[in-house]
Order: sequence, then structure tokens, then C-alpha cells
Amino acid sequence: MTNPEADMGKHTVQKTWWFGLHPKWHIAVILTVVAAVAIATGAFIFRSQTTSAGATFANPFASNSPFNTTIASNAQIDPASQAMIARATRDGQVYASTVEFGIPIYGADRRTPRYTVNCTITYWGPCPFAGKQVPIPNGARPHSGSDGAMVVVDQGDNKIYEFWQARNSGGRWTASFGAVNPLNGSGWGGASTGSGASRLGGVVRIAEIERGSIQHALVVQSDNICARIFRSPAVKTDGNSTRPDCLPEGARLRLDPTLNLNTLKLTPGERTIARALQQYGAYVIDIGGSPLSMSFELDTRAPAGSIGQVYERAGFRWDYDGMSAIPWKRLQVIR
Repeated sequence: MTNPEADMGKHTVQKTWWFGLHPKWHIAVILTVVAAVAIATGAFIFRSQTTSAGATFANPFASNSPFNTTIASNAQIDPASQAMIARATRDGQVYASTVEFGIPIYGADRRTPRYTVNCTITYWGPCPFAGKQVPIPNGARPHSGSDGAMVVVDQGDNKIYEFWQARNSGGRWTASFGAVNPLNGSGWGGASTGSGASRLGGVVRIAEIERGSIQHALVVQSDNICARIFRSPAVKTDGNSTRPDCLPEGARLRLDPTLNLNTLKLTPGERTIARALQQYGAYVIDIGGSPLSMSFELDTRAPAGSIGQVYERAGFRWDYDGMSAIPWKRLQVIR
């Protein structure tokens, strides 16, 4: 049982402490408490305008999107799978694109600055940004690779703004082309990738590597993409290969599900990737400069010359780490 007099004395001390402060310190104390609560709960508005190292949106796209569906246990293997995989994994690596071609992903809200964005390529059809005020956070930048890719997610407006070869010159934004996709759509449509896949679709995100779990299909690029041929869910192709072992855009790869990952000496990052490849697989979405590469989110908070602490802790060593402990020859092309 508590002592009422002791409690009264305690409250008296607390009141004396509070009212003895100068009013300006009342404000400072209140702001400090609010900041502490906001940090603990993730409530700061600016968090929605950072990359997913600090952003909070969950898996994009509808639950029945090709990106969010697992591969059926009885899925058939393409008759040409062995030849296609032999060519795609000929150097025993699948390169993790974490920096030069890493995808910068930004969040936007109603307070984010809006811009008129013009497309510099006019012969592909109407610019997807025409007539729209496009949200782009202050400090946003495309990656340094030739694709100049950048993604802005506006959850309040249910839209993903996807830029190909984005440029900011004197505060004026342009893009060679891109796409605007619904956040709850299929994840396919537009021209931000060669296959029509959303540029957000399938990207390995920083938060997923940090928690060691990816609950969606991944995406890969290859230097051996079939000309004129593509498979659903792809809506087009930018391929130019006529080799019999070429990979069609839209093809779905998976890591042999009979492979026991527990028998392999994998880094935490490799294990996370391998598990996702067995369960969800990866779609071929674009031409790349290597036999096979995989899209990762760019850590825009990483210092120059670094891939970022989350990736480093997961065992990734540098941009284009080949994740060589995964037996890539055990990939399969789903029919």
C-alpha cells in the first residue's frame, strides 16, 4: 500500500521542478519529448521522403501480382532451360547491382515539391508525366549508371513515378522516358524497363536484407536477351539476341527448390536471396552489361565508396558482388 503523504511530496517536487523553469525551457522539454516519441514510433513526416533505409511502405502491388505470387510446386521447366542457364551463368556469378545501377527509391507525401517533368524522347508516344505535377523530394538523385533510374512512391496518391535517364538541371527535371504505375496494380506497364516491368518491381530492398526475408519475386538483367520474343507478364522487349540460348524478357527463373541451403556456406545476404529465388524466383526484365545481374536498392545514405552498412553486414563486399557461394548453375527457367 502506498503512502499518500509520500506521493504528495513527490508530486510537489515535480510541480516545483516544472514551474521553476523559464518558459523557453518548457518549449524545449516538450519538443525533446515529442522528438523522442516520433523517433521511436517512426512518426516523423520526413521519413516518408527518404529511401527505404528509412521509409515504411510495405510490399507494393496487388496480392495477385506476378511479383507477389509464389512458384507452384509442380511448375514445369522450360525444355531449353539448361542451355539458357548455362549461358546466363557462364562466369559463375549473378552480380548484385547495389551502387552504380542500384535503384534509388524515394517516398513522397503532400508536402513534397512538385514538378512538371518533360520527356526528351517523343517518338515512343505520349510522355507518361504529361499533365501531372510529379512529386520529387528535395535532394533526390538518379543513380550514376547510364539508365539514370529513379523511383518516387506516393502512397497517398497510390502512384509510383518511375524515371529512365532522369536529369535535374537548374531545378528543372526531365527524363528520357518512364512510367506512372498504380501502387496496388500488377507491377507491369509503361517504359521504365525494357520489358514493361515497374522499376520498383522486384528490387531487393535494404530493409529486406536487414531483416533477412524477401516476400516477392526478384528481377534480373542479362546481356543475352531475345530479340522480338517475350513472355507474359512482360508487355514488350528491348532484346537483340538471336542466339538459341537467349533469355526472353518476362521469363521466370528460380533456384532449384530441392537444393538444401543449409548445406551451403552462404553469407546472410546470399541466404536471403537464395531463399527468395526458391520460393518466388526472379523475372528477366531488361538488357544488362553482364551475363546476369540483379537489381538492389541504392543506399543513398551510404558514404562515397561504400555500398552501405546493411549490405556490408549481410556479407556483400562491393558493388557487383557476384554472390558466388550460391550455386547459380542450379537456376531453372520456368516453362
